[in-house]
Amino acid sequence: MSVAQLSRPVAGNGHPVMAKLRMPRELEIVVNGPVGPQRLRDDTIVIEGDGWYRTLTPSASWPAANEVLFSNLDARRPDAEPDAEIDAIVAEYHQLGLSLTWCVNPWTQPADLGERLLARGATKSVIQALLSSTASPLKIVDGVEVEQVDPASAEAYDSYISVMAAGYNLPADELAFRRRRYRQLSSGPAPCMRLFLGRYNGVVAGCGATIIKEDAGHMTGVHVLPEFQARGVFQSLIAARLQALRDMGIALATGHSNEQSAFWATRFGFKAIYSYTIYQLDPPSVAG
Repeated sequence: MSVAQLSRPVAGNGHPVMAKLRMPRELEIVVNGPVGPQRLRDDTIVIEGDGWYRTLTPSASWPAANEVLFSNLDARRPDAEPDAEIDAIVAEYHQLGLSLTWCVNPWTQPADLGERLLARGATKSVIQALLSSTASPLKIVDGVEVEQVDPASAEAYDSYISVMAAGYNLPADELAFRRRRYRQLSSGPAPCMRLFLGRYNGVVAGCGATIIKEDAGHMTGVHVLPEFQARGVFQSLIAARLQALRDMGIALATGHSNEQSAFWATRFGFKAIYSYTIYQLDPPSVAG
């Protein structure tokens, strides 16, 4: 199966839980924002169908490469045994020595799935799912310049990777993978990933990326170096990416952000559509 097939969005009418919600198109776009090719390695297996979308990547130590994005442990089914199914899925990853992240959305069943994961030793973080019109009047701040990175430019591409890596505690295998993968996805006449580098008074200060989808752009990977925060770099990176989407005729932008980034994104025009929680379950050797 090709990467294009593996990375296709999860259609609302193909997801049993979503279908019951009669999900509006804009909500479907926000929900499916994180589904894309940027985290799929050559050995990534995508398990999809019957309300599920999850990835299994044996080569990846990065938890988000092994993720349950949508699940369907509906305790109301007569044959449902949620705890047994949870344990089987967690064991599938832990037996390979892999950490697992499990997204619990407002509609996820059973309703107490988060508590069940916490009882198994999970840690959690809250994420805001965001939406904005690309017609936003947000402007690039004076003193800040934002360029779309040409992956053929070693200087600009290396600067982007360096700033991105500074924002995350990436293991070596994940950093090497992103260096290869981002160049692949951002190259060619119609790249599906656009990389942006922000400079403050000429000095590299921050970065951000956009995944180009059929009818929206998903903003991800924004980071501003600490010494340049509160100088308009974050706003400028959003403004430049919205402008780029407008130029492509794309009307909507999505983002899934932690609470700190979401606070600023909403200040700059994004609307918080819903929140969800990511639970991380480490194998015993990692969790201690």
